[in-house]
Amino acid sequence: MKKIFLIILMGIIISGVVLMYSSFALFSANQISKSVITIKVGTMNGTLKVDGTTTNKLTLEKGKKQTFTVTLENLNTIEGKFLPYYIGNIPDGVTFGYLEATGIDLPIETNLNKNGKKTYSIYLENNSSSSVTINLGVQGGLSNQPLSLPSNGHMIPQTIKENKNISNIWKYDQTSGSSTFCVTGEETTCVEYAEKPETYEPGTIIKYKVNPTTEKYFHVISDDGDTLTLQQRENTVAEVMWYAESKDSRKGPITVLPMLEETTKDWVNVLDQTYTLGTTVFKDNAFTGCKKDDTTYVYSCTTNTYTLGERTAKARMLSMQEALSLGCNSSFQSCPVWMYNYLSSSTNYGGTVNEGKGYAYWLMNAYYPYTYACHLNYLGTLSGSATTVTQGARAVVKIKK
Repeated sequence: MKKIFLIILMGIIISGVVLMYSSFALFSANQISKSVITIKVGTMNGTLKVDGTTTNKLTLEKGKKQTFTVTLENLNTIEGKFLPYYIGNIPDGVTFGYLEATGIDLPIETNLNKNGKKTYSIYLENNSSSSVTINLGVQGGLSNQPLSLPSNGHMIPQTIKENKNISNIWKYDQTSGSSTFCVTGEETTCVEYAEKPETYEPGTIIKYKVNPTTEKYFHVISDDGDTLTLQQRENTVAEVMWYAESKDSRKGPITVLPMLEETTKDWVNVLDQTYTLGTTVFKDNAFTGCKKDDTTYVYSCTTNTYTLGERTAKARMLSMQEALSLGCNSSFQSCPVWMYNYLSSSTNYGGTVNEGKGYAYWLMNAYYPYTYACHLNYLGTLSGSATTVTQGARAVVKIKK
């Protein structure tokens, strides 16, 4: 009887040891309040922190973007294995993922010692129609045990916040004598941004790799949220007619525009632009015809002198509406210097570089009367020329920030 009792007692002890070991074999993530996610089995637990606050939620209003610092802490008394993830699906119009950078960890399966930490940089951009919340989770277990995600859990993907084809960014400053004078990006006084600005001011100078082997200088026309509209610093094509067949702007820029498109077709690192001239709005309206008031000398674009079918290309020309929005008008030097620099006589009117034979470059709009088309010239002003005059054209492109 005594022997049977000892056998039963030993069985109970062995079963207890096995049960104790298995209780440490797998931890799972459980949300225990609105702002805390904790991994625990008995007294074992771990915590996710977002920007220093204990939570498992990333929340962002529509139209916003933010980089969150997410920290995973092992609060257990032993080493553990952890796998961060997100729960559910990412809504349309939302960009979500980790950013890979020096000194930042990747959100993959990893071992952490007692009190160990891993820090992740998670980017969220919300271009949807409402506020969005991303729920994070973490799966945990002993360091020698395999892990698997729950049925509604997904690995955190990598995303790219910044356009790696942007080589340099300089602050634009055309003030003569300024200690930060910078019109072309090549002055010794140019100040380069240490970090990419949240909002790019018009004129900002960007050196950009348009394809794997070619870099060009551009100026910012507008910051469109997640994209930038840029114009090349110099003429992209030189000495080309707006419309070669006759002096008739009602046909549209069907000589210069295809030439510009052909010249830039291998600029694979800029976005395709799809637009319809006469329908697509550039800045404030879609009209292709512009004229100057004889009394006020103010330009306005109020009619479609011509229309063209839908086009998709890597580059287009600047519109009259965009030039007006940047301060250009019929007065000498009304345009910022960067807009009329690199023309044949630019330095006579405040420019810093003369280049080529061209004294102007074409815009997309027709100019009243119908024999003329709009241009921007070395005087720093808007005007027009006969459509058969040869002038330059500058590429206007779009890129991701």
